[in-house]
Amino acid sequence: MTARFADGTTGEFPLGELMTVGRHPANSLRLVDREVSKEHASIERMGRDYILRDLGSSNGTFVNGRRVAEARLREGDEISLGASKLIFHTGDVGGAFPPVPGVAGQRTGGARVTVVAQAHSIPAFLAQMEQEAPQNFRPAEQFQEFTTLKREYEKLRIAYEFHRQVSQQGNQEDLFEEILSVAFQLLAADHGVILKPDAKGEFSPVAVKHRKGRPENVMVSDTVLRKVAETHKAVLTADAIIDERFSSSESIVAQGIRSAMAVPLLSKGRLEAVLFLDSRQQTNAFSEKDLTILSGIAAQAAIALENAALAEQIRTEAITRAELSRFLSRAVAEAVIRGETEDLRQSRLAEVTCLFADIRGFTTLSENESPQEVVSMLNEFFTLMAGVVFRHEGNLDKFIGDCVMAVWGPPSSHPDDPARALRAALEMQDAVEVLNGTRQAVGKPPIEVGIGLNTGLAVVGYMGSTERHEFTAIGDAVNTASRLCGLARGGEVMATESTVQKAGNGFDVEARPPVQVKGKEKGVLPYRVLGLEITNTPRQ
Repeated sequence: MTARFADGTTGEFPLGELMTVGRHPANSLRLVDREVSKEHASIERMGRDYILRDLGSSNGTFVNGRRVAEARLREGDEISLGASKLIFHTGDVGGAFPPVPGVAGQRTGGARVTVVAQAHSIPAFLAQMEQEAPQNFRPAEQFQEFTTLKREYEKLRIAYEFHRQVSQQGNQEDLFEEILSVAFQLLAADHGVILKPDAKGEFSPVAVKHRKGRPENVMVSDTVLRKVAETHKAVLTADAIIDERFSSSESIVAQGIRSAMAVPLLSKGRLEAVLFLDSRQQTNAFSEKDLTILSGIAAQAAIALENAALAEQIRTEAITRAELSRFLSRAVAEAVIRGETEDLRQSRLAEVTCLFADIRGFTTLSENESPQEVVSMLNEFFTLMAGVVFRHEGNLDKFIGDCVMAVWGPPSSHPDDPARALRAALEMQDAVEVLNGTRQAVGKPPIEVGIGLNTGLAVVGYMGSTERHEFTAIGDAVNTASRLCGLARGGEVMATESTVQKAGNGFDVEARPPVQVKGKEKGVLPYRVLGLEITNTPRQ
């Protein structure tokens, strides 16, 4: 079987005992016409006659302009199904029919129908277009032709309209909606959809728009999407039904999509999404100029997507920076965001200087004040302590009840970390005195803080469960600093010998008798740090 398609060829179909006509490929005669039902009509031989029956089609079956449910066909009858027309001939017309290539079961002579017109007899207009950068506007003196000037003006108009309406959108979801809105303003589309590919290359819709505003299913050819995804070119068809690229796309025929355009949204050469528009009213609804306009929209949209992604990255980094700055020094937090530190998830053994600062008599203090006052005092105390730690480029490890733990070392170590930690401890005591002045001015009792420091090896890295973890340090060096903090009286700074020696000159220290701390077989030689040295006399 054959038919008169876009090339003008006419197909003659010999009639057997029964021939079915419809849009479905299983029919004897298939008419790819959106107004033809899947199983539209049948022609059955009854003795010497041929009977045409409508099979409950949506748009009816007509013989010589009259709608029929059943009719006996006569020579020259014109059968209309949708926009397709067939002519019935009976008897031998004096010769065999021309053979139709690839069609089995042909006969010479006998009754036949001739397809003289089909809905898609208008040739399809097909175009592909490379995506252009939207900033390629040339100086006016370089234009020699008016048509070229008009084309450049159109680019400028699209850029202006797009920027005016879309530039303020801050996230991808709103941006996609605005892209479709601009496309509908500039083009006569019935339906539009933006689809994003996943990691496997499968597309899913992220925004849909309809001209009439009512929700409908938008059927998009997988062939179209693959074509755009593979070539990164814009695609236009004037009649999607006969476009050979849609020959396997029954969804397009079923939905009656007559004209369609699809353009890629590219970001740095990578396909971010595909913008698809269709028209179901007429063939040739879109022209090559429309494809140029849509490509211009896509180019502007790609820039907007990049800006939205950059804005999202900035927001994410700001959140990350804020979270990291709660525990890490500002310099370390910035280094972590830039990826300039080692992998924090890789736990390792490293030298650290650990500091514990604990409020003395906190239980008694909390019993004499309201919960609100206790919380307010702790927040003020923690804020002061954290500020001191960050000023000396240490890392705030955690708050433990009324105690502060800070660590100098990874992820950003300094050669003078022990000295930084000692200076921070002394500044903490000064900050507590200032806080007490404020408290006493309003009739509240002062607080006293004991501080302990130790330098040694500890395991550092992210620790905890899969749901919640933190970057911290654990080990004997940390435990010793905690034990020493417990021995320090209010207002005292106690440091181990390792911390004092590694800190070097510049501190006024006083050796204390060795003490036995929990978990240590040997006694610990503590030093009371009185302040910074006034003279440069080397310590013996």
